[in-house]
Amino acid sequence: MSNNILGGEMPDRYIYPEPLIEEIISKNDIVDTVSRYVKIDRKGKDYFGICPFHKEKTPSFSVVPAKQIYYCFGCNKGGNVINFVKDIENLDYSEAVRLLAERANILIPEKNSYVDEAVLKKEKRTYEMNSLSARFFFENMKSQKNQHAREYLAKRKMKSETITSFGIGYALKEWSALTEYLRSKGFSDDEIVESGLGSVSKHGVIDKFRNRIMFPIIDIRNRVIGFGGRALDEADVKYMNSPETCVYKKNKSLFAMNFAKNSKENFVIVVEGYIDCISLHQAGFTNTIASLGTALTDNQAKMIKRVFGQAVIAYDNDAAGQNASLRGLDILANMGCTVKVLILPGQDKFGKPIKDPDDFIKLMGKEEFRNALKNSFMLVEYKAHLLKQTCDLLTSEGQIAFLKGVASAIGQVQSPVERDVYIKNISARFNTSYDALLKEVQNRTRDRSDTDALQMQVPKTEKIAPVLRDRFTEGKLDKLFYAILVLLCNNPSFKDEIEKELLTTNMTHNDFSRDLLLEIITRYNSMESPDEAKIAAMLDDEQRALFIKEAAEYHTISDAVKALSDYITKYRHDIIVNNNVVLSQALELEGLSESEKDNIKEELRRNTALLAKYKINA
Repeated sequence: MSNNILGGEMPDRYIYPEPLIEEIISKNDIVDTVSRYVKIDRKGKDYFGICPFHKEKTPSFSVVPAKQIYYCFGCNKGGNVINFVKDIENLDYSEAVRLLAERANILIPEKNSYVDEAVLKKEKRTYEMNSLSARFFFENMKSQKNQHAREYLAKRKMKSETITSFGIGYALKEWSALTEYLRSKGFSDDEIVESGLGSVSKHGVIDKFRNRIMFPIIDIRNRVIGFGGRALDEADVKYMNSPETCVYKKNKSLFAMNFAKNSKENFVIVVEGYIDCISLHQAGFTNTIASLGTALTDNQAKMIKRVFGQAVIAYDNDAAGQNASLRGLDILANMGCTVKVLILPGQDKFGKPIKDPDDFIKLMGKEEFRNALKNSFMLVEYKAHLLKQTCDLLTSEGQIAFLKGVASAIGQVQSPVERDVYIKNISARFNTSYDALLKEVQNRTRDRSDTDALQMQVPKTEKIAPVLRDRFTEGKLDKLFYAILVLLCNNPSFKDEIEKELLTTNMTHNDFSRDLLLEIITRYNSMESPDEAKIAAMLDDEQRALFIKEAAEYHTISDAVKALSDYITKYRHDIIVNNNVVLSQALELEGLSESEKDNIKEELRRNTALLAKYKINA
């Protein structure tokens, strides 16, 4: 029985290949998984809670998202997500793997299947080649005969300790210097080509990288997976990256994440290239990564979300950088990240806008960069900034175009709380009318067809309205709703999830409950923490009695995280079921037109599909 490199016993090593285990771990976030069983609260970058493996009163159980591990300082239990599920569910290693694979919809091999040893060997050999090549390039950089390479880095104001830390090297001008070196270490020409380090020419296999500054690309487990090379001559391609190999997938890789994950900051700065990233690290911004191009991918965004949750995009100040920033904003926002865009202020010595973070740091210094970070634009604010560049706000036409464009962007925001914040901030920042912008946004959100499958639709038939009102006066939904509010009072960290699940989807059972929840969320966003007494004061006698009863029973809840999930699921289920009951009764009403009946039947079909699709069961 051996330990695999990911930690933990793996008695059936040859049943589960390493890439499969990595995929299972990557798709079962440690925070999300632990939260199924343990109430944990965020403190800084990590989470803490009461350990489920020993009795304690003071939380000593920690979860580290950046490393995707857990550890208890009381009983010393720790490991990755597989170890946790194995122990918490009392499973063996294989059973834990299969459980997590099932949760992530990952197919795993049958018990008697056999891993292709050739694949594992190929991966191992490629890692070895990359590691040897990185050392080869680094030693070249130190050689006196390659003084010109060091002079280039000196011109970029790169310190020797930075060069060493990042393992920056130099690829020689010779056609096959690296190829010959790797051959001497026992690697074949086919292996060298497949690793992306060599190319086939009419003269045989030659080096892929020649006369270039070499930046090793290192994964989050500190393995060299590829290289980026910056030409020192007038090459056709200034920057050249390794092609995709068995260990390097560009859309899943982020430069310097191996360093950034250890930063004490709770957000990450995303830049385009190696030099920008290294320059910011040298200036003390160790929470910086590079997306290795201007096209941020979904997989990269998932990694950012998992490790940090918050990001500031700091791409180049040109058209390509602006377009890439917009794409990055949308991708990260869709992943649930809090995301902003840094707009570099100031001009260079030629009076032109500063192009990139590297130039900014050198010209303006790290403190000015820090100030620029504080003034970063949120998603819609950035879109307004770009829109302002094309609209003349001194003219009526320009003002109208700007207001309509900004209103369209704000109208895409689901949360009413966020929309209100954007309206206030943008009207102040861009000196536009708050009332005019508010009205335009209201018109657009009112007319917008909500495509969210969880949006509750009530048939637009006046004959049905009284039936609905009668139905909603029952206390069943009120009880669930107030139970959720009690959880929110006792667990402020639940705010975002409750807002997402109920408020932004309009999944509340009546206008009063929606307005009440909106008021509470708004207070939280204003740094006020409403307690149960404050909420009770907002209710009438009958509703207050229901709420106080739920508050009094809170102490019986052993797992608040699970309770929240259960309550929300039951609440959404009952709303839809109640609506279906009302619709079914409405079909029996006299005086309905065929068109009205068809609308009701369509709504019934839609609601039934919702219950099946989202598996919202009683």
